[in-house]
Amino acid sequence: MPWPRYSPERVMDPEPERPEARAQRRRALIGGSILALALLAAAYALYRDRHDFVHTIGRIGIGPIVGSALCGLVGVGATFPIWRELLVGMDVSMPPGEGARVYFTTQLGKYLPGSIWPALMQMEAGRRRGATRATMLWANLGAVLLNCAVGLAVACVLLPIYDAGAFHRYWWVLLAVPALLASVHPRVLPAVINRVLLLLRRPQLAAHVVPRAELKAAAWAAVSWAGFGGHIAFLVAASGASSAGDVARSVGAIALAVPLGVLFIPAPAGAGIRDVVLLLVLRTMMSSGDALAVVVGSRVLLLACDLVLAGAVAAPLLRWRRAGTTAGGKAGG
Repeated sequence: MPWPRYSPERVMDPEPERPEARAQRRRALIGGSILALALLAAAYALYRDRHDFVHTIGRIGIGPIVGSALCGLVGVGATFPIWRELLVGMDVSMPPGEGARVYFTTQLGKYLPGSIWPALMQMEAGRRRGATRATMLWANLGAVLLNCAVGLAVACVLLPIYDAGAFHRYWWVLLAVPALLASVHPRVLPAVINRVLLLLRRPQLAAHVVPRAELKAAAWAAVSWAGFGGHIAFLVAASGASSAGDVARSVGAIALAVPLGVLFIPAPAGAGIRDVVLLLVLRTMMSSGDALAVVVGSRVLLLACDLVLAGAVAAPLLRWRRAGTTAGGKAGG
């Protein structure tokens, strides 16, 4: 039987795809789908509140809205170094540009019900960069708890100074502060996470954050709350409440409302709880109508800040990929 003749035109069978490549592609597809859903959820929330926001602009004015938005960008932007300092403190290499892309895009996941999506998305992003899922989980939870602890501490200091009845109304907040402060100790939260991982028979967290990194993260948390406080103070001042006491209570109001909203996990971004608490505090400073306008304006502006920062850090990567695709097409042509 003659041997088959060699034909240059004969197409060789493609090499079968490796299981690792299939798993990586599947994870990328799932991550992209979650991010797309989060973006749609945030965009829908912005669209849903458009009429109320237009009414708020008419009541407050465009100038305070712009000032509030700029302070909001500072407040939201300063949460990124909190997260990154904790990662650096555990010897995880996360360059600022790359870390910002991971952090701000995954933060959109908080607009999905459950508030766990940013942690899951960051765990996957960190795994692709050599960090274990346990390390990324610690960084996410540590940043959230540390920011909440600093925020509640700020609220407990500022609210009673200019509001004698604050302790009578918000005494129950003091119960959460010691627990939060204990949880951000460099060894407490990792021990809890390792216990859970042990029960799940998963690899445990080996690294521990150094205290110096945690102190830097706490300093950035203070900067963040200053930005959030200015964000509320601009809106409050538009109604005539612009004294030093009003500014302090504005900072205390947002420092109380946001952590309580974050700690209420089922609500997307804790919006419902945050708005109720913020409204209750602001009603001690202004009329109910003005307080409601501030709450609506704050909710929409902070959502817009999340979208702007996510878009700003993602845009260079999208341009780079588009340029690479175009160059590849020209080379192939």
